[in-house]
Amino acid sequence: MYVAVSGGGDNPSEPDSGDLGPGTDDDDPDQKADDMKIVLTVDGKNVDVVWEDNPSVDALRELAKNPITIAMERYGGFEQTGSMESAIVRNDTSIQVGCGDIVLYRGIQICLYYDDNSYSFTRLGKISGMSDSEIRLMLDKPSVTAVLSLER
Repeated sequence: MYVAVSGGGDNPSEPDSGDLGPGTDDDDPDQKADDMKIVLTVDGKNVDVVWEDNPSVDALRELAKNPITIAMERYGGFEQTGSMESAIVRNDTSIQVGCGDIVLYRGIQICLYYDDNSYSFTRLGKISGMSDSEIRLMLDKPSVTAVLSLER
């Protein structure tokens, strides 16, 4: 979120009432990625996600410093899948996935599930705050565009 704050008094020697002190600048380029939240949008809609705490999500957070746009396509009648430009660390295990699960496949593909499947994946997160039918409505179409970015 970006907040505009007006300046202080007319006296240039007075502190600016909008000056929040060191370490509080919203535009700080040195802000650590691990202090920031990964934001997922699907076709322009913000989607709440509970992200896993693992090295793959840490790597994804690092990449998302510059927004990642992923063109996704429906696959198998149960997921949207699309490739990132570069691979990240993975820790694949054989898992069951269901509606709302977000996984990494082969270290480079992000998969958003709207139905059940099982395979060897790295779990990244789970969509929250939406019913299964809302998730299906959002994802069960020929293609979607997902964007991963960071916010404070």
